[in-house]
Amino acid sequence: MIRQITPQDLASVLAINNEAVPAVNALTASELSDIVNISEKAWVVDEGDKIVGVLIVLGPRESYGSANYTWLNSQFTNFCYVDRIIIATSGKRKGYGKALYLALEEHAVSTGVEMLLCEVNVEPENPQSMAFHESLGWVPFQDREHGPGKIVRYFKKLITSDVETT
Repeated sequence: MIRQITPQDLASVLAINNEAVPAVNALTASELSDIVNISEKAWVVDEGDKIVGVLIVLGPRESYGSANYTWLNSQFTNFCYVDRIIIATSGKRKGYGKALYLALEEHAVSTGVEMLLCEVNVEPENPQSMAFHESLGWVPFQDREHGPGKIVRYFKKLITSDVETT
């Protein structure tokens, strides 16, 4: 079941996030709370009574210190930025990531958003995320170096009103 993150979920979401490092950056409880508070969508996937997936999305023109978000915000105007999508080990290979992205596409269509944006680590390497995004029709469009050992690849997915909602 996909649902909005609640304050009671934050400890579980933080644990899932920090277990996924370096695929995503580590967060403190305060940083996570701040991101959720400015997010356009902040969803979790429940499997029984356990959270196994997280998707946090920001719209344009937010005051968010992420270098990736800041750069994308300077390049695009009508978008949803995937700050993080994380599936816990116990939830992998069950379609939860795809379900979160389909829900995001439905949201984008219903709100007139033209494009979804994200980045995936090239260094340190994240081949599973690269393959996942490409399998769902995301298109890589630029690599950007953030310093020694840190390179990301930006992906986009154009949204049209004829996106299937299955």
